[in-house]
Amino acid sequence: MILDKKNTGSYYTPPYLASFISKRVLSHFEGRSRISILEPSVGDGAFISELNEEKAISIKLTALDTNESELEKALEKWDKKSSSFLKTDFLEYPIIKKYSTVIGNPPYIKKSTLSKRQIKLSKEIHIEEGLTEASVKNIWATFLVKANTLLTKNGVLAFVLPAELLQVKFAEEVREYLKKEFERIEIFTFNELMFECKGQDTIVLFAYKNAKQKGEFFTNIISAEALKSNDFILKKNDLLIESKIKWIHHFLTSDELAFIDNLKKELKTVNHYSDSKPGIVTAANKFFIIDKEIEKKYNLSRFTKPIIQKGLFVNGSVIFNDEDFQKLEEENHPSRLLMLNDSDRISKKLREYLDIGEVQKIPKRYKCRIRNNWYVIPNIAKKPDAFFFKRSHLYPKLLKNNSDAFVTDSAYKVKMREDYDLNSFIYSFYNTLTLLLSELDGRYYGGGVLELVPSEFKKLPIPYTEISNTEFKDFTVKFENKSNIEEILTKNDFNILNSILEVSNEDLLKLREIRSKLIRKRLRR
Repeated sequence: MILDKKNTGSYYTPPYLASFISKRVLSHFEGRSRISILEPSVGDGAFISELNEEKAISIKLTALDTNESELEKALEKWDKKSSSFLKTDFLEYPIIKKYSTVIGNPPYIKKSTLSKRQIKLSKEIHIEEGLTEASVKNIWATFLVKANTLLTKNGVLAFVLPAELLQVKFAEEVREYLKKEFERIEIFTFNELMFECKGQDTIVLFAYKNAKQKGEFFTNIISAEALKSNDFILKKNDLLIESKIKWIHHFLTSDELAFIDNLKKELKTVNHYSDSKPGIVTAANKFFIIDKEIEKKYNLSRFTKPIIQKGLFVNGSVIFNDEDFQKLEEENHPSRLLMLNDSDRISKKLREYLDIGEVQKIPKRYKCRIRNNWYVIPNIAKKPDAFFFKRSHLYPKLLKNNSDAFVTDSAYKVKMREDYDLNSFIYSFYNTLTLLLSELDGRYYGGGVLELVPSEFKKLPIPYTEISNTEFKDFTVKFENKSNIEEILTKNDFNILNSILEVSNEDLLKLREIRSKLIRKRLRR
């Protein structure tokens, strides 16, 4: 799947995947003499090539695309008479007739990149189908909804889609819509990235209007070879469907899901113990967060404050102090926030630097454009007591801030509520159950990055345990010197889960195995 252009959201489907999807769809219509197929975003014609090979069934094909040259390439791959190749936006395509199948790989374009016309049409399509405007976040979702309206009563929908369908908040509504509209749903997830596209994880969806075996079925494909040889088993996971657990975790058994749910239901969540808010939104980190060299060159030291830009810079500890910040500066990481006020006098050297931003058209960016002065960052407030980085690799990071540093919106600022202790909160966070639930409640991307959005972090259950300052100091030393996070979890699990929650050793082992399973899937191990 190779990204064509950011604005068109065009991704090309590998031939073996187009072949698998086409053959599976056609097998559903065995015994039929003719069917009609719509491909709403034909691209380079990967599906056209496969459908053209069909001999047993007569296919009446309608292929759409907004790109005329791509449409012409696709047409060259079709040598049957019964077809229509039309240059049009699928959102504009009239619902005049119904099709046996809608098949393809819709574009992936965020709402912020769509035209006003496309946003208007998307909203109309979603609302007409009983969905809210909140479900209009990416054009693939609108393609999915509209495709359903173009199917016959016994039709089949087959799409390559981003894994967002299975795990992001706005897609919950879309999943419920699919369950209502189709008797059978099949989800194929993959151990390998199916496409050469950084950060984009994909799935294949088959949805059947009518089916003998009804329900939602899942399978995980370990390799392209397994797909080609049909080496997979589709399984139901009723507890997953009935609960609010994301479909991306379909490989967990009903017993495992029930076990986790039973343990977490007695626990209070992050937002019970603390208040959390996103860090500083600069709107242009590369301009507003500078290194010491730029600070010195433009005499900006009186306008800057220390800041942590990325979680990558704070690996390996649960405390961030002034010495850690000095190390960031010594390594020449951008670590100074340009923090100007409306009342600041613009010096000659500062004007030189602001001119650079204007050349880069930073004042025209939306968040800068709506400010009184584009270069004055609002809502900075005071430095956080602690921060949780929303994205992580091996495990989520929650740190106490013993420095004067601020943090960007790569993290959430954490402040404890009255009667709760920050040291105890951080200590309690690092246990297998909470880190497992981070994997379960968060979402991940093609590169294996785990992310928790603000609502997911706030709802994360924590077995809060009070500890002394001496115990916290001992904990921080052990954390600093650990070989891996499992060393910390083993000790904390005994002190928190085993001793306080009375989780048995057998159940602790089960928790660790489930967390390991989730991490292996996310990191594709």
